[in-house]
Amino acid sequence: MLRAPDIGELLQAQQLRRLTLDASGVYFITDIDATHAEDLAKALLVMASARTGRPDEAITLYINSGGGSVGDGLAMIEAINFTRRRYDVRIDTAVLGYAYSMGAIVLQAGDTRSIGRFGTLLLHSSQWSISGEDERVFKDYQRLSEHYQEVVAQLFAARTGKRDAGWWRRYIWSGRDRFLGPDECLEMGLVDRIDEPTLHGRPDYRVGSPPVATSPMATPALPAAPATPALPAAPATAALPAAPATPAKEGS
Repeated sequence: MLRAPDIGELLQAQQLRRLTLDASGVYFITDIDATHAEDLAKALLVMASARTGRPDEAITLYINSGGGSVGDGLAMIEAINFTRRRYDVRIDTAVLGYAYSMGAIVLQAGDTRSIGRFGTLLLHSSQWSISGEDERVFKDYQRLSEHYQEVVAQLFAARTGKRDAGWWRRYIWSGRDRFLGPDECLEMGLVDRIDEPTLHGRPDYRVGSPPVATSPMATPALPAAPATPALPAAPATAALPAAPATPAKEGS
C-alpha cells in the first residue's frame, strides 16, 4: 500500500540537503529573478561566514540557467562581489549544461570560471516588453538599455582581457543568438578551464571536441548601424503597468 508523503518529512529532508550544501560551499543557480537573487545572497553570507579569510576553501556556484532578468542577474553579481570583498573568500562559477543569456553574464563573476565538455553559452541582445508614454518608452528606457549594454560590455572586456567594451557591445547586441561551445568559450576568455569527462580507471578516456569552422575571435561581420539598437514600439500584448517598470527581462 502506497503511503502519502509527509509534508513535514519532505521539508525536513530539503532543509538537511540545504544545510549539507551550505557546509560544502555549493549553490545551484537556475532561474535568475528577484526570489533567486535574494536566496543566493543569503546563502553566500551563510557559506562565506564559515570560510572567512580561507580562500583555499572555495564556494562554487553551479550554473544551469536559461537566463532571466538583467537587473536581478546584476544583483547576483553584486552579491558575489560583496561577499568576496567582505569575507575574503574565493567564489568560483561552473557551467553545468548551459548558461544562456544572463546566466552567461553571471558566470563572469567567478574567480575561476569553468565549463564542461558538453556545456554551451549563449550571448544575445536583451528583449523588452514596455508600454507607456512616448517619452518614457523612447527616451527613458532607451537610456536604461544603453546603460545595461555598457555595463555588460565593460564586464566582458575586463573579465576576458580580450577586445574592448565597444567590440563586446557590437558582438552581443548584433541581433544574433551567439551559441558558443567550450573551446570557443576558452578561446574568447569567457572561461578559464574546460572540465573534461573522466571514467574511473580509464586514464585514456577522451571525448573529442567538435570541429570549429571559424575562429569566434575573428572580427564578426556586424551591421554598420549604431551599436545601440532602437527599441521597438511597445507590443500590443504588453501588460506591464504604467508604474516604474520591472527591470529588463533577458530573453532565453
